[in-house]
Amino acid sequence: MNEMTPKNPFKKSFFDLKELVDSIHENLLCPVTIEDTNHRLHAYSSHEDDTDAARIGTIISQRVPEKVINRLWKEGIIPKLMQSDAALRIPHIEDIGLRDRVAIAIRKNNEILGYIWVVEGPRKLTNEQLDLLKDAASAATPLMAKLYQNRKRKEENYQDFFWQLLTGQYKSLKEIHDKFYDLNLRMPDSFTVLTFRFQQDITRKMEEQLSYLITTSQKIINHFLVVMDEELILIASPHPSQPADEAFDDFISFFISEMANRFSILDVEGAYGTSYSDIDKAETSYQEASKVLEMKKRFPEELENVFHFRRLGVFRYMDVLHKDQHAKRYEHPAIAKLETYDRLHNSNLLKTLEVFIQQDSNMNDAAKKLFVHTNTLHYRIKRISEIGSIRLSDVNEKLGIYLDLKARKFDEK
Repeated sequence: MNEMTPKNPFKKSFFDLKELVDSIHENLLCPVTIEDTNHRLHAYSSHEDDTDAARIGTIISQRVPEKVINRLWKEGIIPKLMQSDAALRIPHIEDIGLRDRVAIAIRKNNEILGYIWVVEGPRKLTNEQLDLLKDAASAATPLMAKLYQNRKRKEENYQDFFWQLLTGQYKSLKEIHDKFYDLNLRMPDSFTVLTFRFQQDITRKMEEQLSYLITTSQKIINHFLVVMDEELILIASPHPSQPADEAFDDFISFFISEMANRFSILDVEGAYGTSYSDIDKAETSYQEASKVLEMKKRFPEELENVFHFRRLGVFRYMDVLHKDQHAKRYEHPAIAKLETYDRLHNSNLLKTLEVFIQQDSNMNDAAKKLFVHTNTLHYRIKRISEIGSIRLSDVNEKLGIYLDLKARKFDEK
């Protein structure tokens, strides 16, 4: 009599991910985790006492640690997982506490819904066991698809609500509180609105990439995410380990850099408004963040490293000043004299003056910025004072000229 072919344990339906993960553990005799596309943990099996630090960190925080995710991207492991239908072997990476693993993506058609991770022991999985893991990923597909649909439905329900919140459509704080209650959402104790502006409309695929990066970075606590055309808006709080400004500055720099490195999405600009405790101030914080982005667009050099509304300084009032100048057709007499002199003598005294003030009247810094010797700059500053009748030792006069010079750029832009 022929021996019967062993029955495939994954060619059946499973009640939930916990039942599936226990079945994988039972058949492969290795610790197993199942996570979604944002590396949030959804199910895990038991393990021995000597399991690795990466697995322990994942179970404790219910998501894969940020340093592990970043390293897996750097090593090209996650991109390979995303492109492969088969199980992928991941060698030991000691400095992030990751032992030898096998991983496979859970797919529905061309869409990735999550991943199965298996920690290998001294005995490596056989080819037959790797094939079983592929069947396990197929068995996980309907379970992960259900989770994905539930999450998507929830997102659609609150997208409209938060867009109305950000644009001031609600008349009272009670009305907002009632809406939070209806949607079963937790109101943050304090929050800041962060805004990112892209060079093109954000597609569904891009939105998934954005959500992935925000969720896995673990640099801020993101409460809500809204996408509108080419704009991504977050209502977030700083991570407890960092001061607010430092957390948001670091996150914006990280986000822009990683969008370019991981997904080849370039020229993203980011900014954030003031932190508030009352949720009806969301519109104010959003307007502040939008103001920063508008000023950065008009003054990219001056505001290159400015992300926070509070750090705009005098640029907070630049649009008001420009409107006043435009209405009165006002031009500072010193600027007019220097502009005429530059035109007649093919010089650049007006630009020299702007850089000098911008560098806080520091001769060495201004000379470096202008690529001239300090003696040359001393001579130019003397001529500027004479031609424009300017007292550069007077901070009020100097600041007034600087503001007028910047206000002129509104028309240039």
